[in-house]
Amino acid sequence: MSYIYHLKPIPFEGTTLVPLNQMDRDSELYKNHAKKYIGREKLMDVIIPKLNCKWNDVVQFSSIDPQVIVDHLREIEEDFKLMRLEYFKIHISQILGKYESVVFDRNKKQQNGDFTVHESDVVTLCESYEEIKNLPNETIEFWNNVKKEGGKYLWFAYIPHILVKGIIDTKDFQVCTIR
Repeated sequence: MSYIYHLKPIPFEGTTLVPLNQMDRDSELYKNHAKKYIGREKLMDVIIPKLNCKWNDVVQFSSIDPQVIVDHLREIEEDFKLMRLEYFKIHISQILGKYESVVFDRNKKQQNGDFTVHESDVVTLCESYEEIKNLPNETIEFWNNVKKEGGKYLWFAYIPHILVKGIIDTKDFQVCTIR
């Protein structure tokens, strides 16, 4: 079975995940979610091939279980702090045919700070999609660099993203808790 994952926002009210560009820009919700792009503001205007929309017109999902990410981050940073403990685990059958969606696997040789999404980095999500079970070496190297040199532990660096266009209904999604 193949799943995609999304950290459950705090606060989370209702039963939908809303792309940043569809939120009220004056709301606290928007301001809090926009903070994660500080230093990466250019990413917010990037156009996603195949979906023909901006980065913030989609909801981003992970191709690896957040528990795997947290387990490894705790190996690197023993007292790694978690802000969100719950996440959605979604079987791809709950996305396919309902939402336009793609798998984005960034070219790992692309320069830091270059947020271009190339046509070759994006494939349409389909039934043959398989979630990844192990972290890419580039992700582990990135986190080890953060530990050595400082910076922010970006959870999903170099991990393929699933980008789903529009407002996503979550009422049938499984909710898991990070241990």
